[in-house]
Amino acid sequence: MKHFRLLSIGLALAGVLAGIVSCDRSPERKTTIAVVPKVDDASVAAAKAAALAARDLYDIRVRWDVSRSPTAESQTELIGKLVEAGVDGILISCIDAEGVKEAIDDAVKAGVKVGTFDSDCPESSRSFHIGSDNAAAGALAASTLQALCAEAGRPATGIGVFGGAAGDTAMGARLKAFLAAVPDTAALLWSGDAASTGRTQVTDFLTENAQLPVNGVLFLSSTAVIEGPGAVQRLDSLCRPTADEGAAAAAVFFDTSDELLEFVGSMPHCAAIRQDFGAMVSGGIDRLLKAIRNEPVGETITFTPVEAVR
Repeated sequence: MKHFRLLSIGLALAGVLAGIVSCDRSPERKTTIAVVPKVDDASVAAAKAAALAARDLYDIRVRWDVSRSPTAESQTELIGKLVEAGVDGILISCIDAEGVKEAIDDAVKAGVKVGTFDSDCPESSRSFHIGSDNAAAGALAASTLQALCAEAGRPATGIGVFGGAAGDTAMGARLKAFLAAVPDTAALLWSGDAASTGRTQVTDFLTENAQLPVNGVLFLSSTAVIEGPGAVQRLDSLCRPTADEGAAAAAVFFDTSDELLEFVGSMPHCAAIRQDFGAMVSGGIDRLLKAIRNEPVGETITFTPVEAVR
């Protein structure tokens, strides 16, 4: 009798477990993609909007993940955490190509598909890159600055150049093309994509060189001034015409925000180079999904539009 009861209980438990399995109505697991920009400010607002829109467009999960600091070490740490979290794909703008290469390669070895946008890591195992033609963008910045200097009656010399991370492939390509056309620079300063550091560098440069003919400035990255260049007093003074100092200097800024465009529109010799971050991310997610499904992703490198705006 005792053995019969145990057998009955065992059969009943098996039936319950079978019922649990057969009644499982949990939704099918959705593909998860992580979008990793270099920074999380107004310059990438269009990228963030495109990432969020992709959720409904493709019925997938999309994460927007930013490293705790703008360094290769932090991005490497983030990539590792995303792999551990089980994402299917990562679309990343690389702060430092050499610094994150190993992390990207490890992610691919773990079965995660990786694509880059904006700033590439060309020597890695990533599936594709989508972003601006940065050599052409650098040449556009040079011709735009030359035209602005000519408007102001100034030579395109003594130019202050401000960048983000020195290991950023996008910055490097822009800078190389710019210097080919405008070689006379007064300084080249890298902020490491830290906004406060960038603002200090701009202020110190313009203060220390107040007696020199600084005829223009170029921001390869506008992280330092994306909330409005006018907040940096020395920069505002440089770009604003006065009765005492005559024509204002020229300024060209990569990337845009409402505040930056308002500043550019209010100054006589300023312009911004606008990249299409929305197209980068929407196109990047589309290609990443193809890679996840083991379908052809098309061209390994795809360029998105760039334009000068005033």
